[in-house]
Amino acid sequence: MSWQAVARKEFRDAIRSRWLHGSTLFFVLFLGGAPALFFGLLIPADLRQISNLFGFFADLGVFSFSFPGLLALILGFVALSTSYGSITEERESGSIKLLLSLPNSRLDAMVGKLLGRSAVVVVALLVGFFATFLVLLATGTRLQLGSFVPQIALTALVGVAFVSIGLSLSALADSNREATLATMGLYLVFAVLWGSISEGIPKLLNYAAEQVGIGGISEVLRVKIGVFLKYLNPLKTYETLAAQVYYGPEQARLVTTTFGEQAILTPVLEESVPFYFSGWFLLVILLAWVVVPAVVGYWAFERADL
Repeated sequence: MSWQAVARKEFRDAIRSRWLHGSTLFFVLFLGGAPALFFGLLIPADLRQISNLFGFFADLGVFSFSFPGLLALILGFVALSTSYGSITEERESGSIKLLLSLPNSRLDAMVGKLLGRSAVVVVALLVGFFATFLVLLATGTRLQLGSFVPQIALTALVGVAFVSIGLSLSALADSNREATLATMGLYLVFAVLWGSISEGIPKLLNYAAEQVGIGGISEVLRVKIGVFLKYLNPLKTYETLAAQVYYGPEQARLVTTTFGEQAILTPVLEESVPFYFSGWFLLVILLAWVVVPAVVGYWAFERADL
């Protein structure tokens, strides 16, 4: 047995536990139902193009809302739920020893679990997007495939990233209860607290600089640091990249920023987009959320006493 066999086992287990069926049904209802309601009932025929929903971003002053952001929030929760118990549950049941007693290394187990659990999420997601495609055809909505297809790929990638994060937490935890609490806490940070943290760190740096007598940090630099820290959140990275496939790099960089940040960043972005705000750099960040947690999880799993 190798990592391929472990991946197949993980996928079959998801089918037997009906997890794949449930997540697929959810994404079909969500990704099919939202455009059916939006384009079938709310939007007149001349405005039916996919960017009006999947490229919908609204800045409400106190907070911003977007359909891609909502999708990422839901997908992150589903992906974490799929993977956070992948190792701790087997450790508590004792089945992990059986898995490793076969000709499998711990690396085989980690890679196989990552790929198997990712396949569960991606397959459910793709079926949901296929439902979206059928609804768009039925409602006569303009597809904009040049934007819609890249968004599907980005959505699948952020789903895999959260599977990797959940798997890493499962490898680091000593019990399923620990993994559950860690997953809930990290999801809260990603979904709610990250923005406040990213805005607070530049202010703290500015205060520290003033206290040591080297002068404060310029307002432009503070905003750049804060926005960059926001982009380190995979949810915000995905939301920004999803906006870019519909609206271009300059406008996309502003969808997750506050009014004050927009006022300062707009002149900077009009001149040129810094490389650390570029699409390829944000894509590297998203890929890092796939690779780094998996590597950290394997490091912990390799050293764990099972």
